[in-house]
Amino acid sequence: MKSPTRRRLAALAAVALGAGAVTGLAALPAQAQDATEYPIVDGSIDWGVKESFRSYVTGPIAGGAIAVEDGAVQNTDGTFTFGGVTGVNDLPGQEIDAQSTGGVHFTGHHGQLDMLIENVRTVTDTISYTGALYADVTSSGVFFDDVHFGDIDASGSWTWIDGYTTLTDAPVTLTADGAEAFAGFYEAGQALDPVTVAVEIDTDPGEEPSSEDPSSDDPGGEDPSGTPATVYEVTGGDADWGVKESYRDYVVGPIADGEITVVDPATLNSDETFHFPNASGAFTAETCALDASFEGGVNFFGHGGEMDLDVADLSVKSADGALALYSGETRIADVDVAELAISGGQISVAGAGAAVAADGVDFFGGFYTEGTALDPVSFTVELADAPDTACEPTGNPGGGGNGGGDNTADTSGAGSPKLPVTGSPLTYVLAAAAALLVAGVAVMVLARRRALANGV
Repeated sequence: MKSPTRRRLAALAAVALGAGAVTGLAALPAQAQDATEYPIVDGSIDWGVKESFRSYVTGPIAGGAIAVEDGAVQNTDGTFTFGGVTGVNDLPGQEIDAQSTGGVHFTGHHGQLDMLIENVRTVTDTISYTGALYADVTSSGVFFDDVHFGDIDASGSWTWIDGYTTLTDAPVTLTADGAEAFAGFYEAGQALDPVTVAVEIDTDPGEEPSSEDPSSDDPGGEDPSGTPATVYEVTGGDADWGVKESYRDYVVGPIADGEITVVDPATLNSDETFHFPNASGAFTAETCALDASFEGGVNFFGHGGEMDLDVADLSVKSADGALALYSGETRIADVDVAELAISGGQISVAGAGAAVAADGVDFFGGFYTEGTALDPVSFTVELADAPDTACEPTGNPGGGGNGGGDNTADTSGAGSPKLPVTGSPLTYVLAAAAALLVAGVAVMVLARRRALANGV
């Protein structure tokens, strides 16, 4: 899958307005987004280093032993859990930097083999779906400080359940620096054991957490009385969304001259929207907080590669007193749903209005201002053992928040698509569009040449 980019599109692409008319290039600049790093307050890194190495160390040839240190734990399958995780989760940048504590000490061959691996750290990027594993390694008395030990393939299973963002069983490949620290046991490119990284972040570091004010993004936790929350597992379901029809037309049109690629297991619907299957996640009854993730993705590619945007790891979550659509860790759209109705063990929402969220402005490369209408979204999630009920999807105890508003829900639970309009006034945008249309093709060609000349 091509990696999404939020760079350079404003200078290269037109802003689709109204019914989808395409204006000249450089119509609207991208709004600057402040990078926000949230501290990691808990988590773990599970990694076995390499199964064959563990077997060799304790086998008859090396005749050695494996010992865990400083809080690390050896699991029943022989792998290790390194806890005490700290670090940062850069949500706009979609990068998680997780530092663990503890270590594992391998000895054998009557002391000739002596290797300590400790302070394991992982850095994962959900834009490029890549990552790196670092560790302090002492090998036969030689110390390797924070060595880049392995490369991580982060394109696999990401989940967000009970407040933890988790990458499960991600493949790890030994690097050249890791091979040196490994004292030549293995060559660079060798597969190491997969790694599982689970982190919990503090989404409101400016305030002390309180049971009376649980995070709106946390589907678990406790209700205000201190009673453990009732969490129902999402066992299946799917979502249908077209992102934005005029954007799809622009990508495959003569200006961008691009293509749209649907990534399995997502599929293309007959109306050219996209179907994302295999829902997973959780629903918390007391706070009416939904966290449902869907599989598959869509890549938008154009302008000879200058436009390269992935919508992947799509999820619907309760956030800030309402529902929102996420791509990975980025909140790209706000969803207008006044009520979630559980009927027959499932929640079904049909044709809910969607609008570009604040972080969606940067995600879409400045194509759209905050509040711009996107295609409506429909989704169904199946909940294990959940009784029939209805509630406001606020993520707050007792409902409330800014969700719902004056909207009314139909029987499916979808609110009427009354979308907010914020950011630049529409009058100014239309005026700019009119001016650009007068300039016509010449403006587009000049803007394109200027962008290429500047290397944007």
